This record gives sequence, C-alpha cells and structure tokens, in this order.
Amino acid sequence: MKTERKRFSYGVGALAVLAVSIGVAAIVYSLGLAFNAYNLLAWIIGPWGVYTVVYSLVASGESTYYLVWGTVMVAVSVVSGFYTVIPALLVLGILLIALAVIGIAAYLRGKR
Repeated sequence: MKTERKRFSYGVGALAVLAVSIGVAAIVYSLGLAFNAYNLLAWIIGPWGVYTVVYSLVASGESTYYLVWGTVMVAVSVVSGFYTVIPALLVLGILLIALAVIGIAAYLRGKR
C-alpha cells in the first residue's frame, strides 16, 4: 500500500509560529519587563515574516507572493522594534528597493 506524503501548507507553519511568538511575548511581558505596544508588534509580525520568507524560498508555487509579503512583514517588524534607533524612512526605502529587485527577478524568471 502506497501512502501519499502530505505537502506542508503555509497555514500550519504560520499558525505555529504565531502561537510561539505570542506565547514568548506573553512570558516576557509577564516577567515585568517594560511594556511597549510598538515592540509587541515586532514580537508577533517579525517571526511570522521570517517564516514567510523562508517558506517562499522552500515552496515551489507562488514563491514571489510569499517573498513579497514576508519582506513587508520583516520591514514592519524592524520599524516597530527599532523605531527609536532606525528611522522608518530608511527601512521604507530599503523595502522599496528590495520589492523592486524581487519584482524584476520574478519578471525575468517568468520570461524564460
């Protein structure tokens, strides 16, 4: 009897990453460390964005879609986590350049 191997879906991993990141943030903030709502966004969206970028590099279908959204989520988490150190416009400029490079690469890959 031959069994089919289930393909790992994006949603399963994303849900696990979100649960772990929210759990870690809850533990850290319950220990009495300084609470900052902007940093909370980085705790949640940062790991999810990194997972999305990694998934886009491993997944076979619609990798450009996941790469774009993962890059946007990582940029949002960098801005919310380091807003006192790194100017938001700097991250926005890097994000726009990265999205342009991703778009050009996807266009050239589709042209082949």
